Amino acid sequence: MEFLYKQYKNMIGLLREKGYSFADYLNYSNFNKAVILRHDVDFSLEKALEMAEIEKKEEVQSTYFILLSTNFYNIFSKESCDIIKKIQSLGHNIGLHFDEKKYDITDKESMEFYITKEKEIFEEVLDMETQVVSMHRPSKWVLESDLQFEKILNTYSQEFFKNFKYVSDSRMHWREDVMEIIKEENFQRLHILTHPFWYSDKDEAMKEKLLHFIKKAEFERYRSLKDNFRDLDEVIEEEEVRCL
Repeated sequence: MEFLYKQYKNMIGLLREKGYSFADYLNYSNFNKAVILRHDVDFSLEKALEMAEIEKKEEVQSTYFILLSTNFYNIFSKESCDIIKKIQSLGHNIGLHFDEKKYDITDKESMEFYITKEKEIFEEVLDMETQVVSMHRPSKWVLESDLQFEKILNTYSQEFFKNFKYVSDSRMHWREDVMEIIKEENFQRLHILTHPFWYSDKDEAMKEKLLHFIKKAEFERYRSLKDNFRDLDEVIEEEEVRCL
């Protein structure tokens, strides 16, 4: 499947045609044929919001997983908080995206300790409850273990990673043909992971998407400086930044 919004909408249409109900991690057992749509927000909240608005128009619900520890966005900023709350207001669920590599994790107990810690911070900052965690670049140990936590569901537990047909577009690559999987109807439960960062209205190669993201970051840094640096335009004019 191409990384275009129209193709994503086609996938939603095909899921409907084949009788799948759009479920979440708590209510999927209520449906005979269920699909969980999941989005890991690794780089851009703005791109996540674009996807959330498309899904709203398509009348489907999904779950967006937000990183607490990332250099690409800051959930403590008002702008980021507003975007996340906007996504939630569109009817979607918000989950915790957890980077295990940030911590010295040696066993399930230490993993659960840090996940619970981040969950508490996350809920306090965003003033919303989160009931599901997904791992950012999960280790082999996480993928092979059926990790169960007391206060939060793990998307890489056996229930969601093995008992569902799991398919992902990681690194802008579908390891299996998701459209064919839907068409063949060999699975009653589907767990589809996408990364909103890769999707757009026009066909772009990975390199083009990444270079555009890097270029956009230059102006975003200028805008942040302007909000916190009096009379910045007397030192650097906006046009100079756009010409970098």
